[in-house]
Amino acid sequence: MTNTINIFKNRSRYTANVYKKVKNIFNDYGYYVSTQFDKNAKLNLVIGGDGTFLHAVHKSKLSNIPFAGINTGHLGFYQEIDPENIEDFIKKFVNNHYHTEDLSLLRADFKNSSFHSLNEVVVKSNKNQIIRLKVFIDGNFVENFSGDGLIISTPHGSTAYNLSCGGAILYQSLRGFQLTPIAPVYSSSYRSLKNPIVCPEGSNIEILVSKRDNRHVVFIFDGKEYFTKEYKIRISLAKTRVKKIVLDKNQYWFNIKDKFL
Repeated sequence: MTNTINIFKNRSRYTANVYKKVKNIFNDYGYYVSTQFDKNAKLNLVIGGDGTFLHAVHKSKLSNIPFAGINTGHLGFYQEIDPENIEDFIKKFVNNHYHTEDLSLLRADFKNSSFHSLNEVVVKSNKNQIIRLKVFIDGNFVENFSGDGLIISTPHGSTAYNLSCGGAILYQSLRGFQLTPIAPVYSSSYRSLKNPIVCPEGSNIEILVSKRDNRHVVFIFDGKEYFTKEYKIRISLAKTRVKKIVLDKNQYWFNIKDKFL
């Protein structure tokens, strides 16, 4: 490894000012700061919001270099470092006063392609129409679904779209994932999955799209839309994980209380 720090940042003026401060402090400690990804760097530092963090993970191609985030965005669930505490963070990083946690990734497979997601996979209509799906878990038919769509989220992604649709908050280091319905329709005409389901590591979810809905269904991976004529998607936890720096083991609960409760 080199003494290089990879920087990923958004384009806000506030972020630009924070970046200058970060660069100067790291330089004082003998580190080189680069906005071009270096696979031999010691740290992937993200300055921005949660969207910037997701972008950094994918742009780095799921790098095994630890990530840390400075929050200059809005929610900042992944971005646990306050701009006022930058110098304290850098000092702890330089002196190895931190530990890392592994963040799970979802792997979604079609017949001829696959995608990874840090937050969630969403299956929904792009025309604001009801979609009809069949849901299988570990090869077992569980239920039909009729409604706006389904969310499959990681534990750390459970506080995003999943939470707003009535899903549970899962602790970020849990080895599992969650299936949550979006506005299910349940009537004499439609049967539908109505409640979230939490699956353990090793499970897989298979979703079959009805032929009548195939043309207007979109698959969304961490906010990026994907259209395909394939009607079946299989989702499980990926073998690959992303490392995130944690300075305080209680920071997760501080975040939950401050931002969601």
